[in-house]
Amino acid sequence: MLKLLLVEDDPLLGEALQEALTTNGYQVRWADCGAGALEVASAESFDLLLQDVKLPDADGLDILHDLLNRQPGCHAMVMTGQATVEMAVRAMKLGAFDFITKPFDVSLLMLKLERVLEYRSLEKQLEQLAAHDTISQPSIITRSPSMRSLLDTIAVVAASNVSLLLHGENGTGKKLLATTIHGMSTRKDGPLVRVQCGAIPASMFEEELFGVEKGVSPTAERGKAGLLEAAGGGTLFLDCIDELSLAVQATLAGALEEMSCCRVGGTIERKLDFRLICSTAQDLKALTDDGLFRKDLFYRVNVVTLQVPPLRERREDIPLLAAHFVNRSAANGEQRVRLSPELLERLLLLPWPGNIRELANLIEQFSLLYPGQTIRERHLPTQAETTLDMGVMFEKIQVGVPLKDAVNTFEMRYIQRVLDSLGGQKGRAAEVLGISRKVLWEKLKKQS
Repeated sequence: MLKLLLVEDDPLLGEALQEALTTNGYQVRWADCGAGALEVASAESFDLLLQDVKLPDADGLDILHDLLNRQPGCHAMVMTGQATVEMAVRAMKLGAFDFITKPFDVSLLMLKLERVLEYRSLEKQLEQLAAHDTISQPSIITRSPSMRSLLDTIAVVAASNVSLLLHGENGTGKKLLATTIHGMSTRKDGPLVRVQCGAIPASMFEEELFGVEKGVSPTAERGKAGLLEAAGGGTLFLDCIDELSLAVQATLAGALEEMSCCRVGGTIERKLDFRLICSTAQDLKALTDDGLFRKDLFYRVNVVTLQVPPLRERREDIPLLAAHFVNRSAANGEQRVRLSPELLERLLLLPWPGNIRELANLIEQFSLLYPGQTIRERHLPTQAETTLDMGVMFEKIQVGVPLKDAVNTFEMRYIQRVLDSLGGQKGRAAEVLGISRKVLWEKLKKQS
């Protein structure tokens, strides 16, 4: 049973909240002043803190700061009157996770607490994942069936020496998967040579890939081994292989056929020894049919194709990945931001055309612009606010329920999102929803 510390000086409200919270499964300790709260917090540990920011015997923000210092694993929610919303925002900068404005419906409070607990659970999952991280093998953060299935396949093929083709949209993590495969292979003690095929100028690519003999060009007075030779005993990763010119494709296909090559300007055949992994965001078969990719090369790189799912097909990973990027930013010396439940809910609904890379960039932006703050829905860039995937909201409703119940579920989720974005202000929420305050109150009452 989760333990909650309630700090509220109003006896009527305190008693009502204690009863409601207990009914909903919380073990509640109620303190009616700051000194009492500090005394209780010194003797017991709590999972949640629900505190009024105005207390009779002390500054509520000072008490909040002290309580969170004494209870580092506790997630706090503050209660505030309409006139003190600014104080609630200051409280969140001190570490409070969320706030709710008085007067409020118990159903709204329970929903907010539930979302705080969801985020708390995500933090614990991330800690468990971090505990299993190793230097030699990067962590693939996932709990989605599609990614778990892909990792199962990788575990089978990693130990072999067959060529692999990673196919997936840009930003889906193909580089990380290639690194993971190398780390799981029998060649893990050899080099992993990464080649970004589109980043090397076409005029220099053959020299970079195959090497160049001494004196062939002013830049090769002493001769130079190519990347194919450099990968000896290890893995060669050709990222975006579809960007190779047809001329380079032809030379590469020949080198892969014989597993040997000559440096540019030379005649000596040099033996090659590497495992080949390629990646592409394009349909190589279609490019081959159109004459834009060589057939002989296609069949050599496409022995086993691994389909990497886009982020929109593994939405259950979004909160975990977001929390991971928050940790990464904090490890780089930036003040840790906290992602509010309402923000995580919104992130689950975005289309993510840039996939994991787009999510990582967004979290980095939050860390730079709002250091140490709790990130809420209003902090999202304007473009993200207007690209909700409404279909995903419907996907969250279990198939098989009556239509009326499904509509009610969707309606309440949307009402809750509007309330959260407005800090629980029902009057303003009613305006946004296009209904009267009385109708909104009735809808919330039905859910209590």
